[in-house]
Amino acid sequence: MRRRYEMKGMPGFRYLEDEELENPLLVAEEFFDAIDLELFRQELRLFFALAFNNKAYKNGKLYEPARQTSVHQQLTRFLEMAWLILNNDKIDLLIKTEEPLFQIAGAWRRGGFIEVEKRLKDDTMRYCRVLEDEEVNNVRLVFEKIFNYLSLAAWQDELDMVLFYSLCDIPMSDECENGHTSSPMHEHLEKLLECVHVIHELRIKGDEGWKVMPVDAVIHNKDYEVFPAQLIMSIYRQQELIPV
Repeated sequence: MRRRYEMKGMPGFRYLEDEELENPLLVAEEFFDAIDLELFRQELRLFFALAFNNKAYKNGKLYEPARQTSVHQQLTRFLEMAWLILNNDKIDLLIKTEEPLFQIAGAWRRGGFIEVEKRLKDDTMRYCRVLEDEEVNNVRLVFEKIFNYLSLAAWQDELDMVLFYSLCDIPMSDECENGHTSSPMHEHLEKLLECVHVIHELRIKGDEGWKVMPVDAVIHNKDYEVFPAQLIMSIYRQQELIPV
């Protein structure tokens, strides 16, 4: 598959539009406008299960093969978004201690395990069942681990293989030497999915005007109850955006 915008020192991007390459946060907004996170979590698990099981397993499941392609594309979009964010210091996704989303280290833990039952009782955190507290507070930690595990180009290629085997009768583990990598790949991607939720809560729902403003803009007297014509905002451009 052809990679877009591939050049020395830069990976190729397959599915992001030009606007999303300039502002990757648009990927998170578009996802939650169209897809339920928990439904997609189930599709992610099925995507890997179909790739690593045989024909008999697949015959016992009800699924739409065309949907596998959509899951593959969305996962690739998430990875491309994460790479852009990780390499753009101007996009601030660090949750400060005074912010409502900040997670106190250990608040969800007992004996070294995340207490999922407690998170499920929280309207916002119920979607974050595999992220550590520090990973919620700083999703860049997750992105660093993802790309230490595989480069963006390698992730794209591996997901191509998972898609191929999810649509054929032979399990991926029967023909690929790296078939054992399915579990860590799935773990990384499930964390990535939860990071998209955190980004949406922090930068999309948390700041309704983010999309039309420069990434480095500071907004004062923000009041979305006032008619826009009466809204007083002071925007300071600190420096020009550096293209990613």
